[in-house]
Amino acid sequence: MGTKYDYISLKNQYVQGTMSIRELCRANDIPTWSTVNARAKREDWDQKRTEFNRQVENKSLEHLAAKRATKIAEIQLDALEVIHAGILKMAEDMDAEEEYEVSGATKRRKVMRIHPRDLAILIDKFQSLIGQPTQINENRNLGIDVLTQADPETMRDLLAALRPRQVVGPTEGTSSRPDPSSARSH
Repeated sequence: MGTKYDYISLKNQYVQGTMSIRELCRANDIPTWSTVNARAKREDWDQKRTEFNRQVENKSLEHLAAKRATKIAEIQLDALEVIHAGILKMAEDMDAEEEYEVSGATKRRKVMRIHPRDLAILIDKFQSLIGQPTQINENRNLGIDVLTQADPETMRDLLAALRPRQVVGPTEGTSSRPDPSSARSH
């Protein structure tokens, strides 16, 4: 009659742990490790350990991803609240005035603590935070490629329009060409 061990417990200790079969046997006061080793090979405990570790890692990654997503959502909400508070403060300040004295006379001036440029910066940073473009560039054209779709006559007209206008004749005191006799020599 062979020695009976609690193989379910031994398998769970091995699969969920990091010790070798010999260390497992020592920890459980099993004098010979060969019987347990034969059972471990037959039931493929090494594969079960690998799968268990993969599942633990996946759960850890899922937990980390969920925690990160929650934190990002909190930051985005906080940023929106700051922008909202800035808008309300700017609206409040639009009519706000303060009194001050100059040479004994009381004067009033507008007070604006939050300026539109400050809000623009906040909104720009928020757009960046949520992965949206902070600038939108737009190009407008005629929708044709002039160099490949224009007929030769249109191209000649276009070139003529782009050339600088030439003076027909020299005006008094001016010349269309430089006068070589007026060049200075050093």
